[in-house]
Amino acid sequence: MIDRSWYCVKHAVRALLQNRAFSLVTVLSIGLGAGANSAIFSLVDQALVRPLPVREPERLVLLDWNGTFVGPGWGSGNLLPHPLYRDLVKDNQTRHDPVFDGLCARHPTRVHLTAGSAPEPVVAEIVSGSYFSVLGVTPAVGRLIEESDDVQPGAHPVVVLSFDYWRNRLGSPLDVVGRKVLVNNHAMTVIGVAAADFRGIDWGEVPSLWIPTMMKRQATPEFDWLDDRRGRWLHVFGRLKPGVTLEQAQARLQPWFKTTLEEDTRRESWPRVTEEERRSFLASTLELLPASRGRSDLRGSLERPLLVLLAATGFVLLLACLNVANLFLARAFTQRRETALRLALGASGGRIVRDLLVQSLILALVGAAVGLALAPTAAQALLALLPENVALRPVVDGRVLLFTLGAAAATGLLFGLVPAAQARNARPAQALKEESTTVAGHLGLRRALVVGQIALALVLLIGAELFVRTLRNLRAQGPGFATTHLVTFRVDPSRSGYTPRQTKRLMRDLLARVETLPEVQSAGLSAAELLGGGSWNVRLTIEDGRREVTRDVVHCNAVTPGFFGSLGATFLAGRNFDERDTQDLAGSGEVDDLAETFKSAIVNQSLAKRYFGGRSPIGARLGLGGQADTRAGITIVGVVKDFSYRGLRRMDDQAFFPFFEGPVGSGGFYARTRVPSSSAFAAIRAAVHQADPALVASDLRSLDDQLDRALANERLLAILASAFAALAISLAVVGLYGVTSFAVSRRTREIGIRLALGASRRTALWLVLSDTAIMVAAGLAIAVPAVWALGRVIESQLFGVRPVDVPAVAGAAVLVAVVALAGSAVPARRAASVNPVDALRCE
Repeated sequence: MIDRSWYCVKHAVRALLQNRAFSLVTVLSIGLGAGANSAIFSLVDQALVRPLPVREPERLVLLDWNGTFVGPGWGSGNLLPHPLYRDLVKDNQTRHDPVFDGLCARHPTRVHLTAGSAPEPVVAEIVSGSYFSVLGVTPAVGRLIEESDDVQPGAHPVVVLSFDYWRNRLGSPLDVVGRKVLVNNHAMTVIGVAAADFRGIDWGEVPSLWIPTMMKRQATPEFDWLDDRRGRWLHVFGRLKPGVTLEQAQARLQPWFKTTLEEDTRRESWPRVTEEERRSFLASTLELLPASRGRSDLRGSLERPLLVLLAATGFVLLLACLNVANLFLARAFTQRRETALRLALGASGGRIVRDLLVQSLILALVGAAVGLALAPTAAQALLALLPENVALRPVVDGRVLLFTLGAAAATGLLFGLVPAAQARNARPAQALKEESTTVAGHLGLRRALVVGQIALALVLLIGAELFVRTLRNLRAQGPGFATTHLVTFRVDPSRSGYTPRQTKRLMRDLLARVETLPEVQSAGLSAAELLGGGSWNVRLTIEDGRREVTRDVVHCNAVTPGFFGSLGATFLAGRNFDERDTQDLAGSGEVDDLAETFKSAIVNQSLAKRYFGGRSPIGARLGLGGQADTRAGITIVGVVKDFSYRGLRRMDDQAFFPFFEGPVGSGGFYARTRVPSSSAFAAIRAAVHQADPALVASDLRSLDDQLDRALANERLLAILASAFAALAISLAVVGLYGVTSFAVSRRTREIGIRLALGASRRTALWLVLSDTAIMVAAGLAIAVPAVWALGRVIESQLFGVRPVDVPAVAGAAVLVAVVALAGSAVPARRAASVNPVDALRCE
């Protein structure tokens, strides 16, 4: 059996080498289709499918508050207060039927880490002492944070470094344990380095270090909710006990959770709320969510685009399959006499099928090798379009290898079965008697395959045009202000050891320094980042003859007067902030007291229209919060024209407050420059250094760059969909060219007779081009309903364009028609130049 198999392989290789053009085109078709799929699959697998590299990840769950929470939150989604986490740990330890083997908590943040000569902003995680033990993570060097490192607030100045930071930033020193580093200017000791394959539980934001929860005040000086039941900021994970299902665990926890909520309403710290809010609070439940893949905000925003791109590459692979099928059919027809002769000489039908399938398998394996060679480069190009600091890698591991081999084998073998089956059922006598001039070769089937290729190419091209127009529409709409010559950066003095009083004075001084730079026209400060995706959001109480609480949260910001001028925002009513709204803090001994309330506010056009209608909001009063005892003591002094806050897809209700009236921990500078944005970077860095060499000007970039970051998903879809569409059109044209050339070669005698009987060269030319036009029309007829059906899937990713857009369909149809006719031009010209005498004599 081994000898026969080896002989089959040698015979197949020899046969393929004899037809190098067929083999090369087949391998490239399979390789391009499999390579594109492998690159996307590699990222989809890491981002959406692969579990965390921890012990038994399938037993991990994420706890989430489902219902009404009374109080603010810091972070995004699935947040719980730290006291509730402590109560949950205690309950699990004391109950006779514990639900979890262990519980842990984390909070992502950014700190200023000084491990060398200068501080640098890095991503960090504040974690409970049980974090690493519950996850089952082992150290690469030293030890990890334990329960004993998480007992008393401020008493455990230790950190664990990530393997990547230890290797890439510090050079992998073996004596790192015991080394002192500064975290926000607080001395802490390195106790270990995490395992190389562990990059936290959020692949979208990889931490450089981990800090115990009890050191939260040092890590997050902007808020201190360690013992606050009204502030939620922790992501809490649990490891289910063996044999306990998620549903069982959730059911067991509800009685305890309900009792905890009732006790909470009887505490002295319970705020004054309406009876409806109290009932909603008590009706809340504790929900358990599967967490084998961890938790990631970026996963939620990229899930749909990545799946859309995976589907697009699936279309490319299917198109490659159709191309390979066409090639196999053409080859089978040209070898029909050889096959018939082999059958006549005694070869069995099984032997013929086996030889053809072995050839298909060899081509599939070589195509898979080409795809695997292309996949890392393609994946690296994809990663360049994703946000920085993601834990995705352009790797080809076992899962990607199996996927690529499967895709390539399916492409080669599946469509090698058709000619193999036809060869098995061939009739030798009939095949040997066939004239070479017969217009056969399963031309109808091959044309049907080309129609399928054209339809797939049209679907991808229409989709690409929709995504490109979405990106263009969002860019054309813009954020509502000019981004050219606008620079932004952030400074966080609280992470450099400054007190709130010192921070306010420093920010005033630094703003004055930036405003006086020759390169700067104007500058302003903002508490929140524009176009960053996040926001400071609360419900507001509005008093204007009647009391009303906003139906949805309002996205708030604290800014200086120069902020609106630097953006070029237009005031529709009222005025900007001025000295009447901000008290001079120079020499004041009550800076901390002055930072507790705002006296005035500016609202945007959207909020004014929603809650005031045709009335002027000037003079109306606002309150931060929607509780019954919320005091509305903030006067609206202006209305500003809408501009984007979180992103470009919608305009939110916004309210602005004077920057220096509230608590100041950090601030974002927005400077309108007289020179190109990048030319002002050096001067801005120098100004920050002059104010204090220990300060870090983080996220220094132009607003054009920030706009690109805000449109990262749209740009990813537009670029990759266009690339896949171009590849699809190329494959379709190759298939079309092959069928047209084959048809012309088979119809040479017919065309010669037509010309001899008086037909014009133009008629011969149209005879070929009309076939192409019919195939393009048939492909369009299939593509339009397919686009309509798929439009519902991608509709949420579009902006300013409908899924079935007439200009998009028309543009794609014209482009494909032009390319298809151009691909048919060479065979058509050859048909028109046939010499009738030579055509009739050639047989």
